[in-house]
Amino acid sequence: MVAISVDAPIDVQKANQLLGGAFPLLSDPELRVISAYQMRHAMGGLTVGNMGYVIIDGRGVVREVVVDPVFGWHADAILQSLKSL
Repeated sequence: MVAISVDAPIDVQKANQLLGGAFPLLSDPELRVISAYQMRHAMGGLTVGNMGYVIIDGRGVVREVVVDPVFGWHADAILQSLKSL
């Protein structure tokens, strides 16, 4: 698992320290990766990343792209999707 943030690298580094290395948090302030997976939207004149997740299998095939602002509440459903791979 990898998390991607639009925050600046220095802010992401601070967040990584707070998370204690539970999973990598990467910085994507130009939204390159976020855009590649259609996980962005306009908000108040800015383009920002959507909350959600992308599941990519071991062969690099995108299996799911889900915009879900409360995806943490749906961990069981995400795990089911992963198990179905």
